[in-house]
Amino acid sequence: MSVRETGLPGDGDDGPELVGRAAERAALSAALSGAGNAVLLRGDPGIGKTSLLEWAVRRARAADTRVLRMVGAAAESGLAYAALHQVLWPLLDESAGLPPAQQDALERALGVREGAPPDGFALGDAALGLLARTAARRPLLVVLDDLQWSDETSATVFAFLQRRIERTAVVLLAATRDEEARFDGPTSTVIDVGCLSSDEAGVLVDSRCPDLESGVRHRILHEAGGNPLALTELPLQLDPDVGRGALPLPDHLPVGTRLGRLFEERIGRLSSPARDRLLRLALGEAGRRADLPGARVRVPHPPGDDGLREELTDSGLAVVDPATSELRFRHPLVASCVVELAPKAAVRKAHLRIAALLPPNHPQRALHLSAGTVDPDEGTASCLERAAEEMAQRRGEVEAARLYGRAAALSESPSGAVRRWIMAASLATRGAAPLDFIRRLLDEASRHPVPEDLAVLHQFSIAFFQLHEGSDYRAPAVVMSEILDGLGALPQEEPGGLRDSLFCLLILTTVYTGDDALWRNLDRHISQASPLAALCYDVWKDPARTAHGAAERLRPVLAALTPEQEAMSVWLILWTAVGADVIGEHPELLGRLQRQHLWGTRSFLDLVTCRDDVIRGRWESALRTAGRGARESAARGFDIHRMTYHLHAGFVLAGRGEAEALDALHEQLGPWARERGLRFLLDGMHAHRSLLALGAGRYEDAYAHAAAVTPPGTLPARAPWFLHSFLDLVEAAGHTGRGEQARAHVDAAVAAGVSEISGHHAFTVAAASALVAQDDALFRAALARPGAEQWPLTHARLHLAYGGHLRRRSRRKDAVLPLLEARRVFAGLGAVQWVAAADRELSAAGGAVPAAGRGETRPVLTAQERRIAELAAGGLTNREIANRVRVSPRTVGAHLYRIFPKLGVTSRAALSEALADAGARRSAPDTR
Repeated sequence: MSVRETGLPGDGDDGPELVGRAAERAALSAALSGAGNAVLLRGDPGIGKTSLLEWAVRRARAADTRVLRMVGAAAESGLAYAALHQVLWPLLDESAGLPPAQQDALERALGVREGAPPDGFALGDAALGLLARTAARRPLLVVLDDLQWSDETSATVFAFLQRRIERTAVVLLAATRDEEARFDGPTSTVIDVGCLSSDEAGVLVDSRCPDLESGVRHRILHEAGGNPLALTELPLQLDPDVGRGALPLPDHLPVGTRLGRLFEERIGRLSSPARDRLLRLALGEAGRRADLPGARVRVPHPPGDDGLREELTDSGLAVVDPATSELRFRHPLVASCVVELAPKAAVRKAHLRIAALLPPNHPQRALHLSAGTVDPDEGTASCLERAAEEMAQRRGEVEAARLYGRAAALSESPSGAVRRWIMAASLATRGAAPLDFIRRLLDEASRHPVPEDLAVLHQFSIAFFQLHEGSDYRAPAVVMSEILDGLGALPQEEPGGLRDSLFCLLILTTVYTGDDALWRNLDRHISQASPLAALCYDVWKDPARTAHGAAERLRPVLAALTPEQEAMSVWLILWTAVGADVIGEHPELLGRLQRQHLWGTRSFLDLVTCRDDVIRGRWESALRTAGRGARESAARGFDIHRMTYHLHAGFVLAGRGEAEALDALHEQLGPWARERGLRFLLDGMHAHRSLLALGAGRYEDAYAHAAAVTPPGTLPARAPWFLHSFLDLVEAAGHTGRGEQARAHVDAAVAAGVSEISGHHAFTVAAASALVAQDDALFRAALARPGAEQWPLTHARLHLAYGGHLRRRSRRKDAVLPLLEARRVFAGLGAVQWVAAADRELSAAGGAVPAAGRGETRPVLTAQERRIAELAAGGLTNREIANRVRVSPRTVGAHLYRIFPKLGVTSRAALSEALADAGARRSAPDTR
């Protein structure tokens, strides 16, 4: 039998043609043929992501495209900017042509220039500028392999780039094992790389090992399960006599989770020095300029390295990168296998040897010392603590927390350990690290007496954890109140300090619960608040009476903050702005806050913008943000974020009349909120139901749900979310003969001066006033308010009501235009029930109802529905679709039940044409 050790498919300078992968190659080719595109490949280890990237790199180089590469490594995942350094370091000399601010941002992030690193937005903007400038002279391909090992700070910049490269000559290709990872830019594509088909797997095995005995071939195909790496490597592990059928196959072949051990025999054939060199390569010693922030030195080649490099390349485990002439693994899985197979003592020894090669101030030296140390060692712990302090200054809080935690574990004294555990928990809290990580740090700190000077910091970390862990929302409020009691005698801090953070979380907790005792407790402490915290208190406690002019009041408060204070006060600023419903009136505020790169800040910002997207009719964007945010929040244990994303998504589902989807969402949201007594979420669910019922013409139900939020004629204090259902109550009351209640509700808003809170409040009150009075002048005045179209659902509902008002007064001709405008907006939102209501009014007015065939009335498919429709159109069964999208076959059937009427079809055979038609309509310009 001839077994050709040709390595992995797609490797090498020329590289063989990939087997199968037609769809993936087509997508990559399309991305490479244009500019400003981004593609994310997702899949299991060994599934062929790296081979696809190599295939794309060869095509790019053949087209004279410059290629920049990053290969993620677990050893560097805790070091801020390490992955970004790999990409940008080769371009550093070209940064001189950038504007001074961008050049400064890049050089500080890469450690070339002294000073704290820039914020996430400034660095992302600088990186984009450098890549765009480079690509303007020669097309540029950026390849990010093993993205799951990228450090968080670099990952944030990469996420920024994939959203912003559409107007550049840069193409971004990435691969990750993380099945939940997303690229969501306007020119981004996500591809789930699956197993090869049976036929493709046979072709791949035959191309590598053409002389396999049929039984052996069948066994390999069966156990490899379509995994390209297993299909390529399994035959290489067989004795030649087994391969040709002379000897029996072993009982078990190493596949699936055992795939990494496929390289065991090949590694075992290496000399001891070569194995050591391979292990150091896997642990981060690259024999190249260190791709790390702050390192502008070359890690020296160990003595005799040239001979070892030849041995390693001959083994097929490593290759020499043609672009850099440096050694790298043929496939990322090899590195994992090398470390897994090495004795633990050898791994520790390799870490210490790498540390010895690095300068004393090199940022990764502490990591290698830590990994090579077992017993407590104060020298190593101090080294790690210094590295953690530097990392925190670079705004890598989560990475710094991990370093502090390791330093604590290596501390020689209990007093030193507890201080480091507390600092680790505090930094993890600031960085909104996964809650399981924060819990472990707090558990460790609880084993020792807490130093008095760190007690407040420790209490705050506990309160933060309890609040976001979500089992009890009153306990953390008590803890925060006790902290404020202790701070009462201290001088007032600068805004953005601990006091502001406490007030933000305390106000948030109190608002979510609506608990009177917590409100009274907050009232007791408000005299200690900064101007920003006091304004936040005003807009949430009783907005109908205390939030007047909030948009304008916020401006001078923000203007008085320094950039550092603003960065520390992000959550308080956002919570204030969303409470006053003025996010849309402060675009410059969002622009500045988007510069923050911590996950907690980005998630909170996404929550705010998601809510704003709902209000302003950007419903597809809102659903995308809510879906992504809920997944990320669940993965990190932040259930309160996850449920708030569900709350926002519920308003879109209610507006579109998707009753079944809303029921499913409430099955998750309702029990969770009721168990914890979270009135904010429970009243939000009532608001969902009132909107859904109004669209369906079930006015009694709508009234009951809206009145459950705020009784008619009252705008009670400590119910700051009254605007959610204010118009619903007035409209439902009008339809159910409760004119007095509707009028009383509007009168209460007018008397309280609700219109003075924000533009959205003013328009809502004007619309409600017109509905109650049924007066032409009030209708026209409300519709003519500047910026009224910013709130399309309310605007369209007012047009619908005005058209109905005109029709009932026998002004049928005049009624047609407002009804058509209402219908147009409803159709654009995908609000099917409201479109039907407009159609009924149009028919009653004698107007021509637009033909359904034009597609205006067809609701927009959700992202999940579209994916299921596309798979069904491709001929997949419900069970096959269920396996692809990870739901049950019954759920797939329920989705198709809703999809067919949305697309106007009755069978799977018609799906392809309907999807194409829907896509054409969605991309066609609006010529009206």
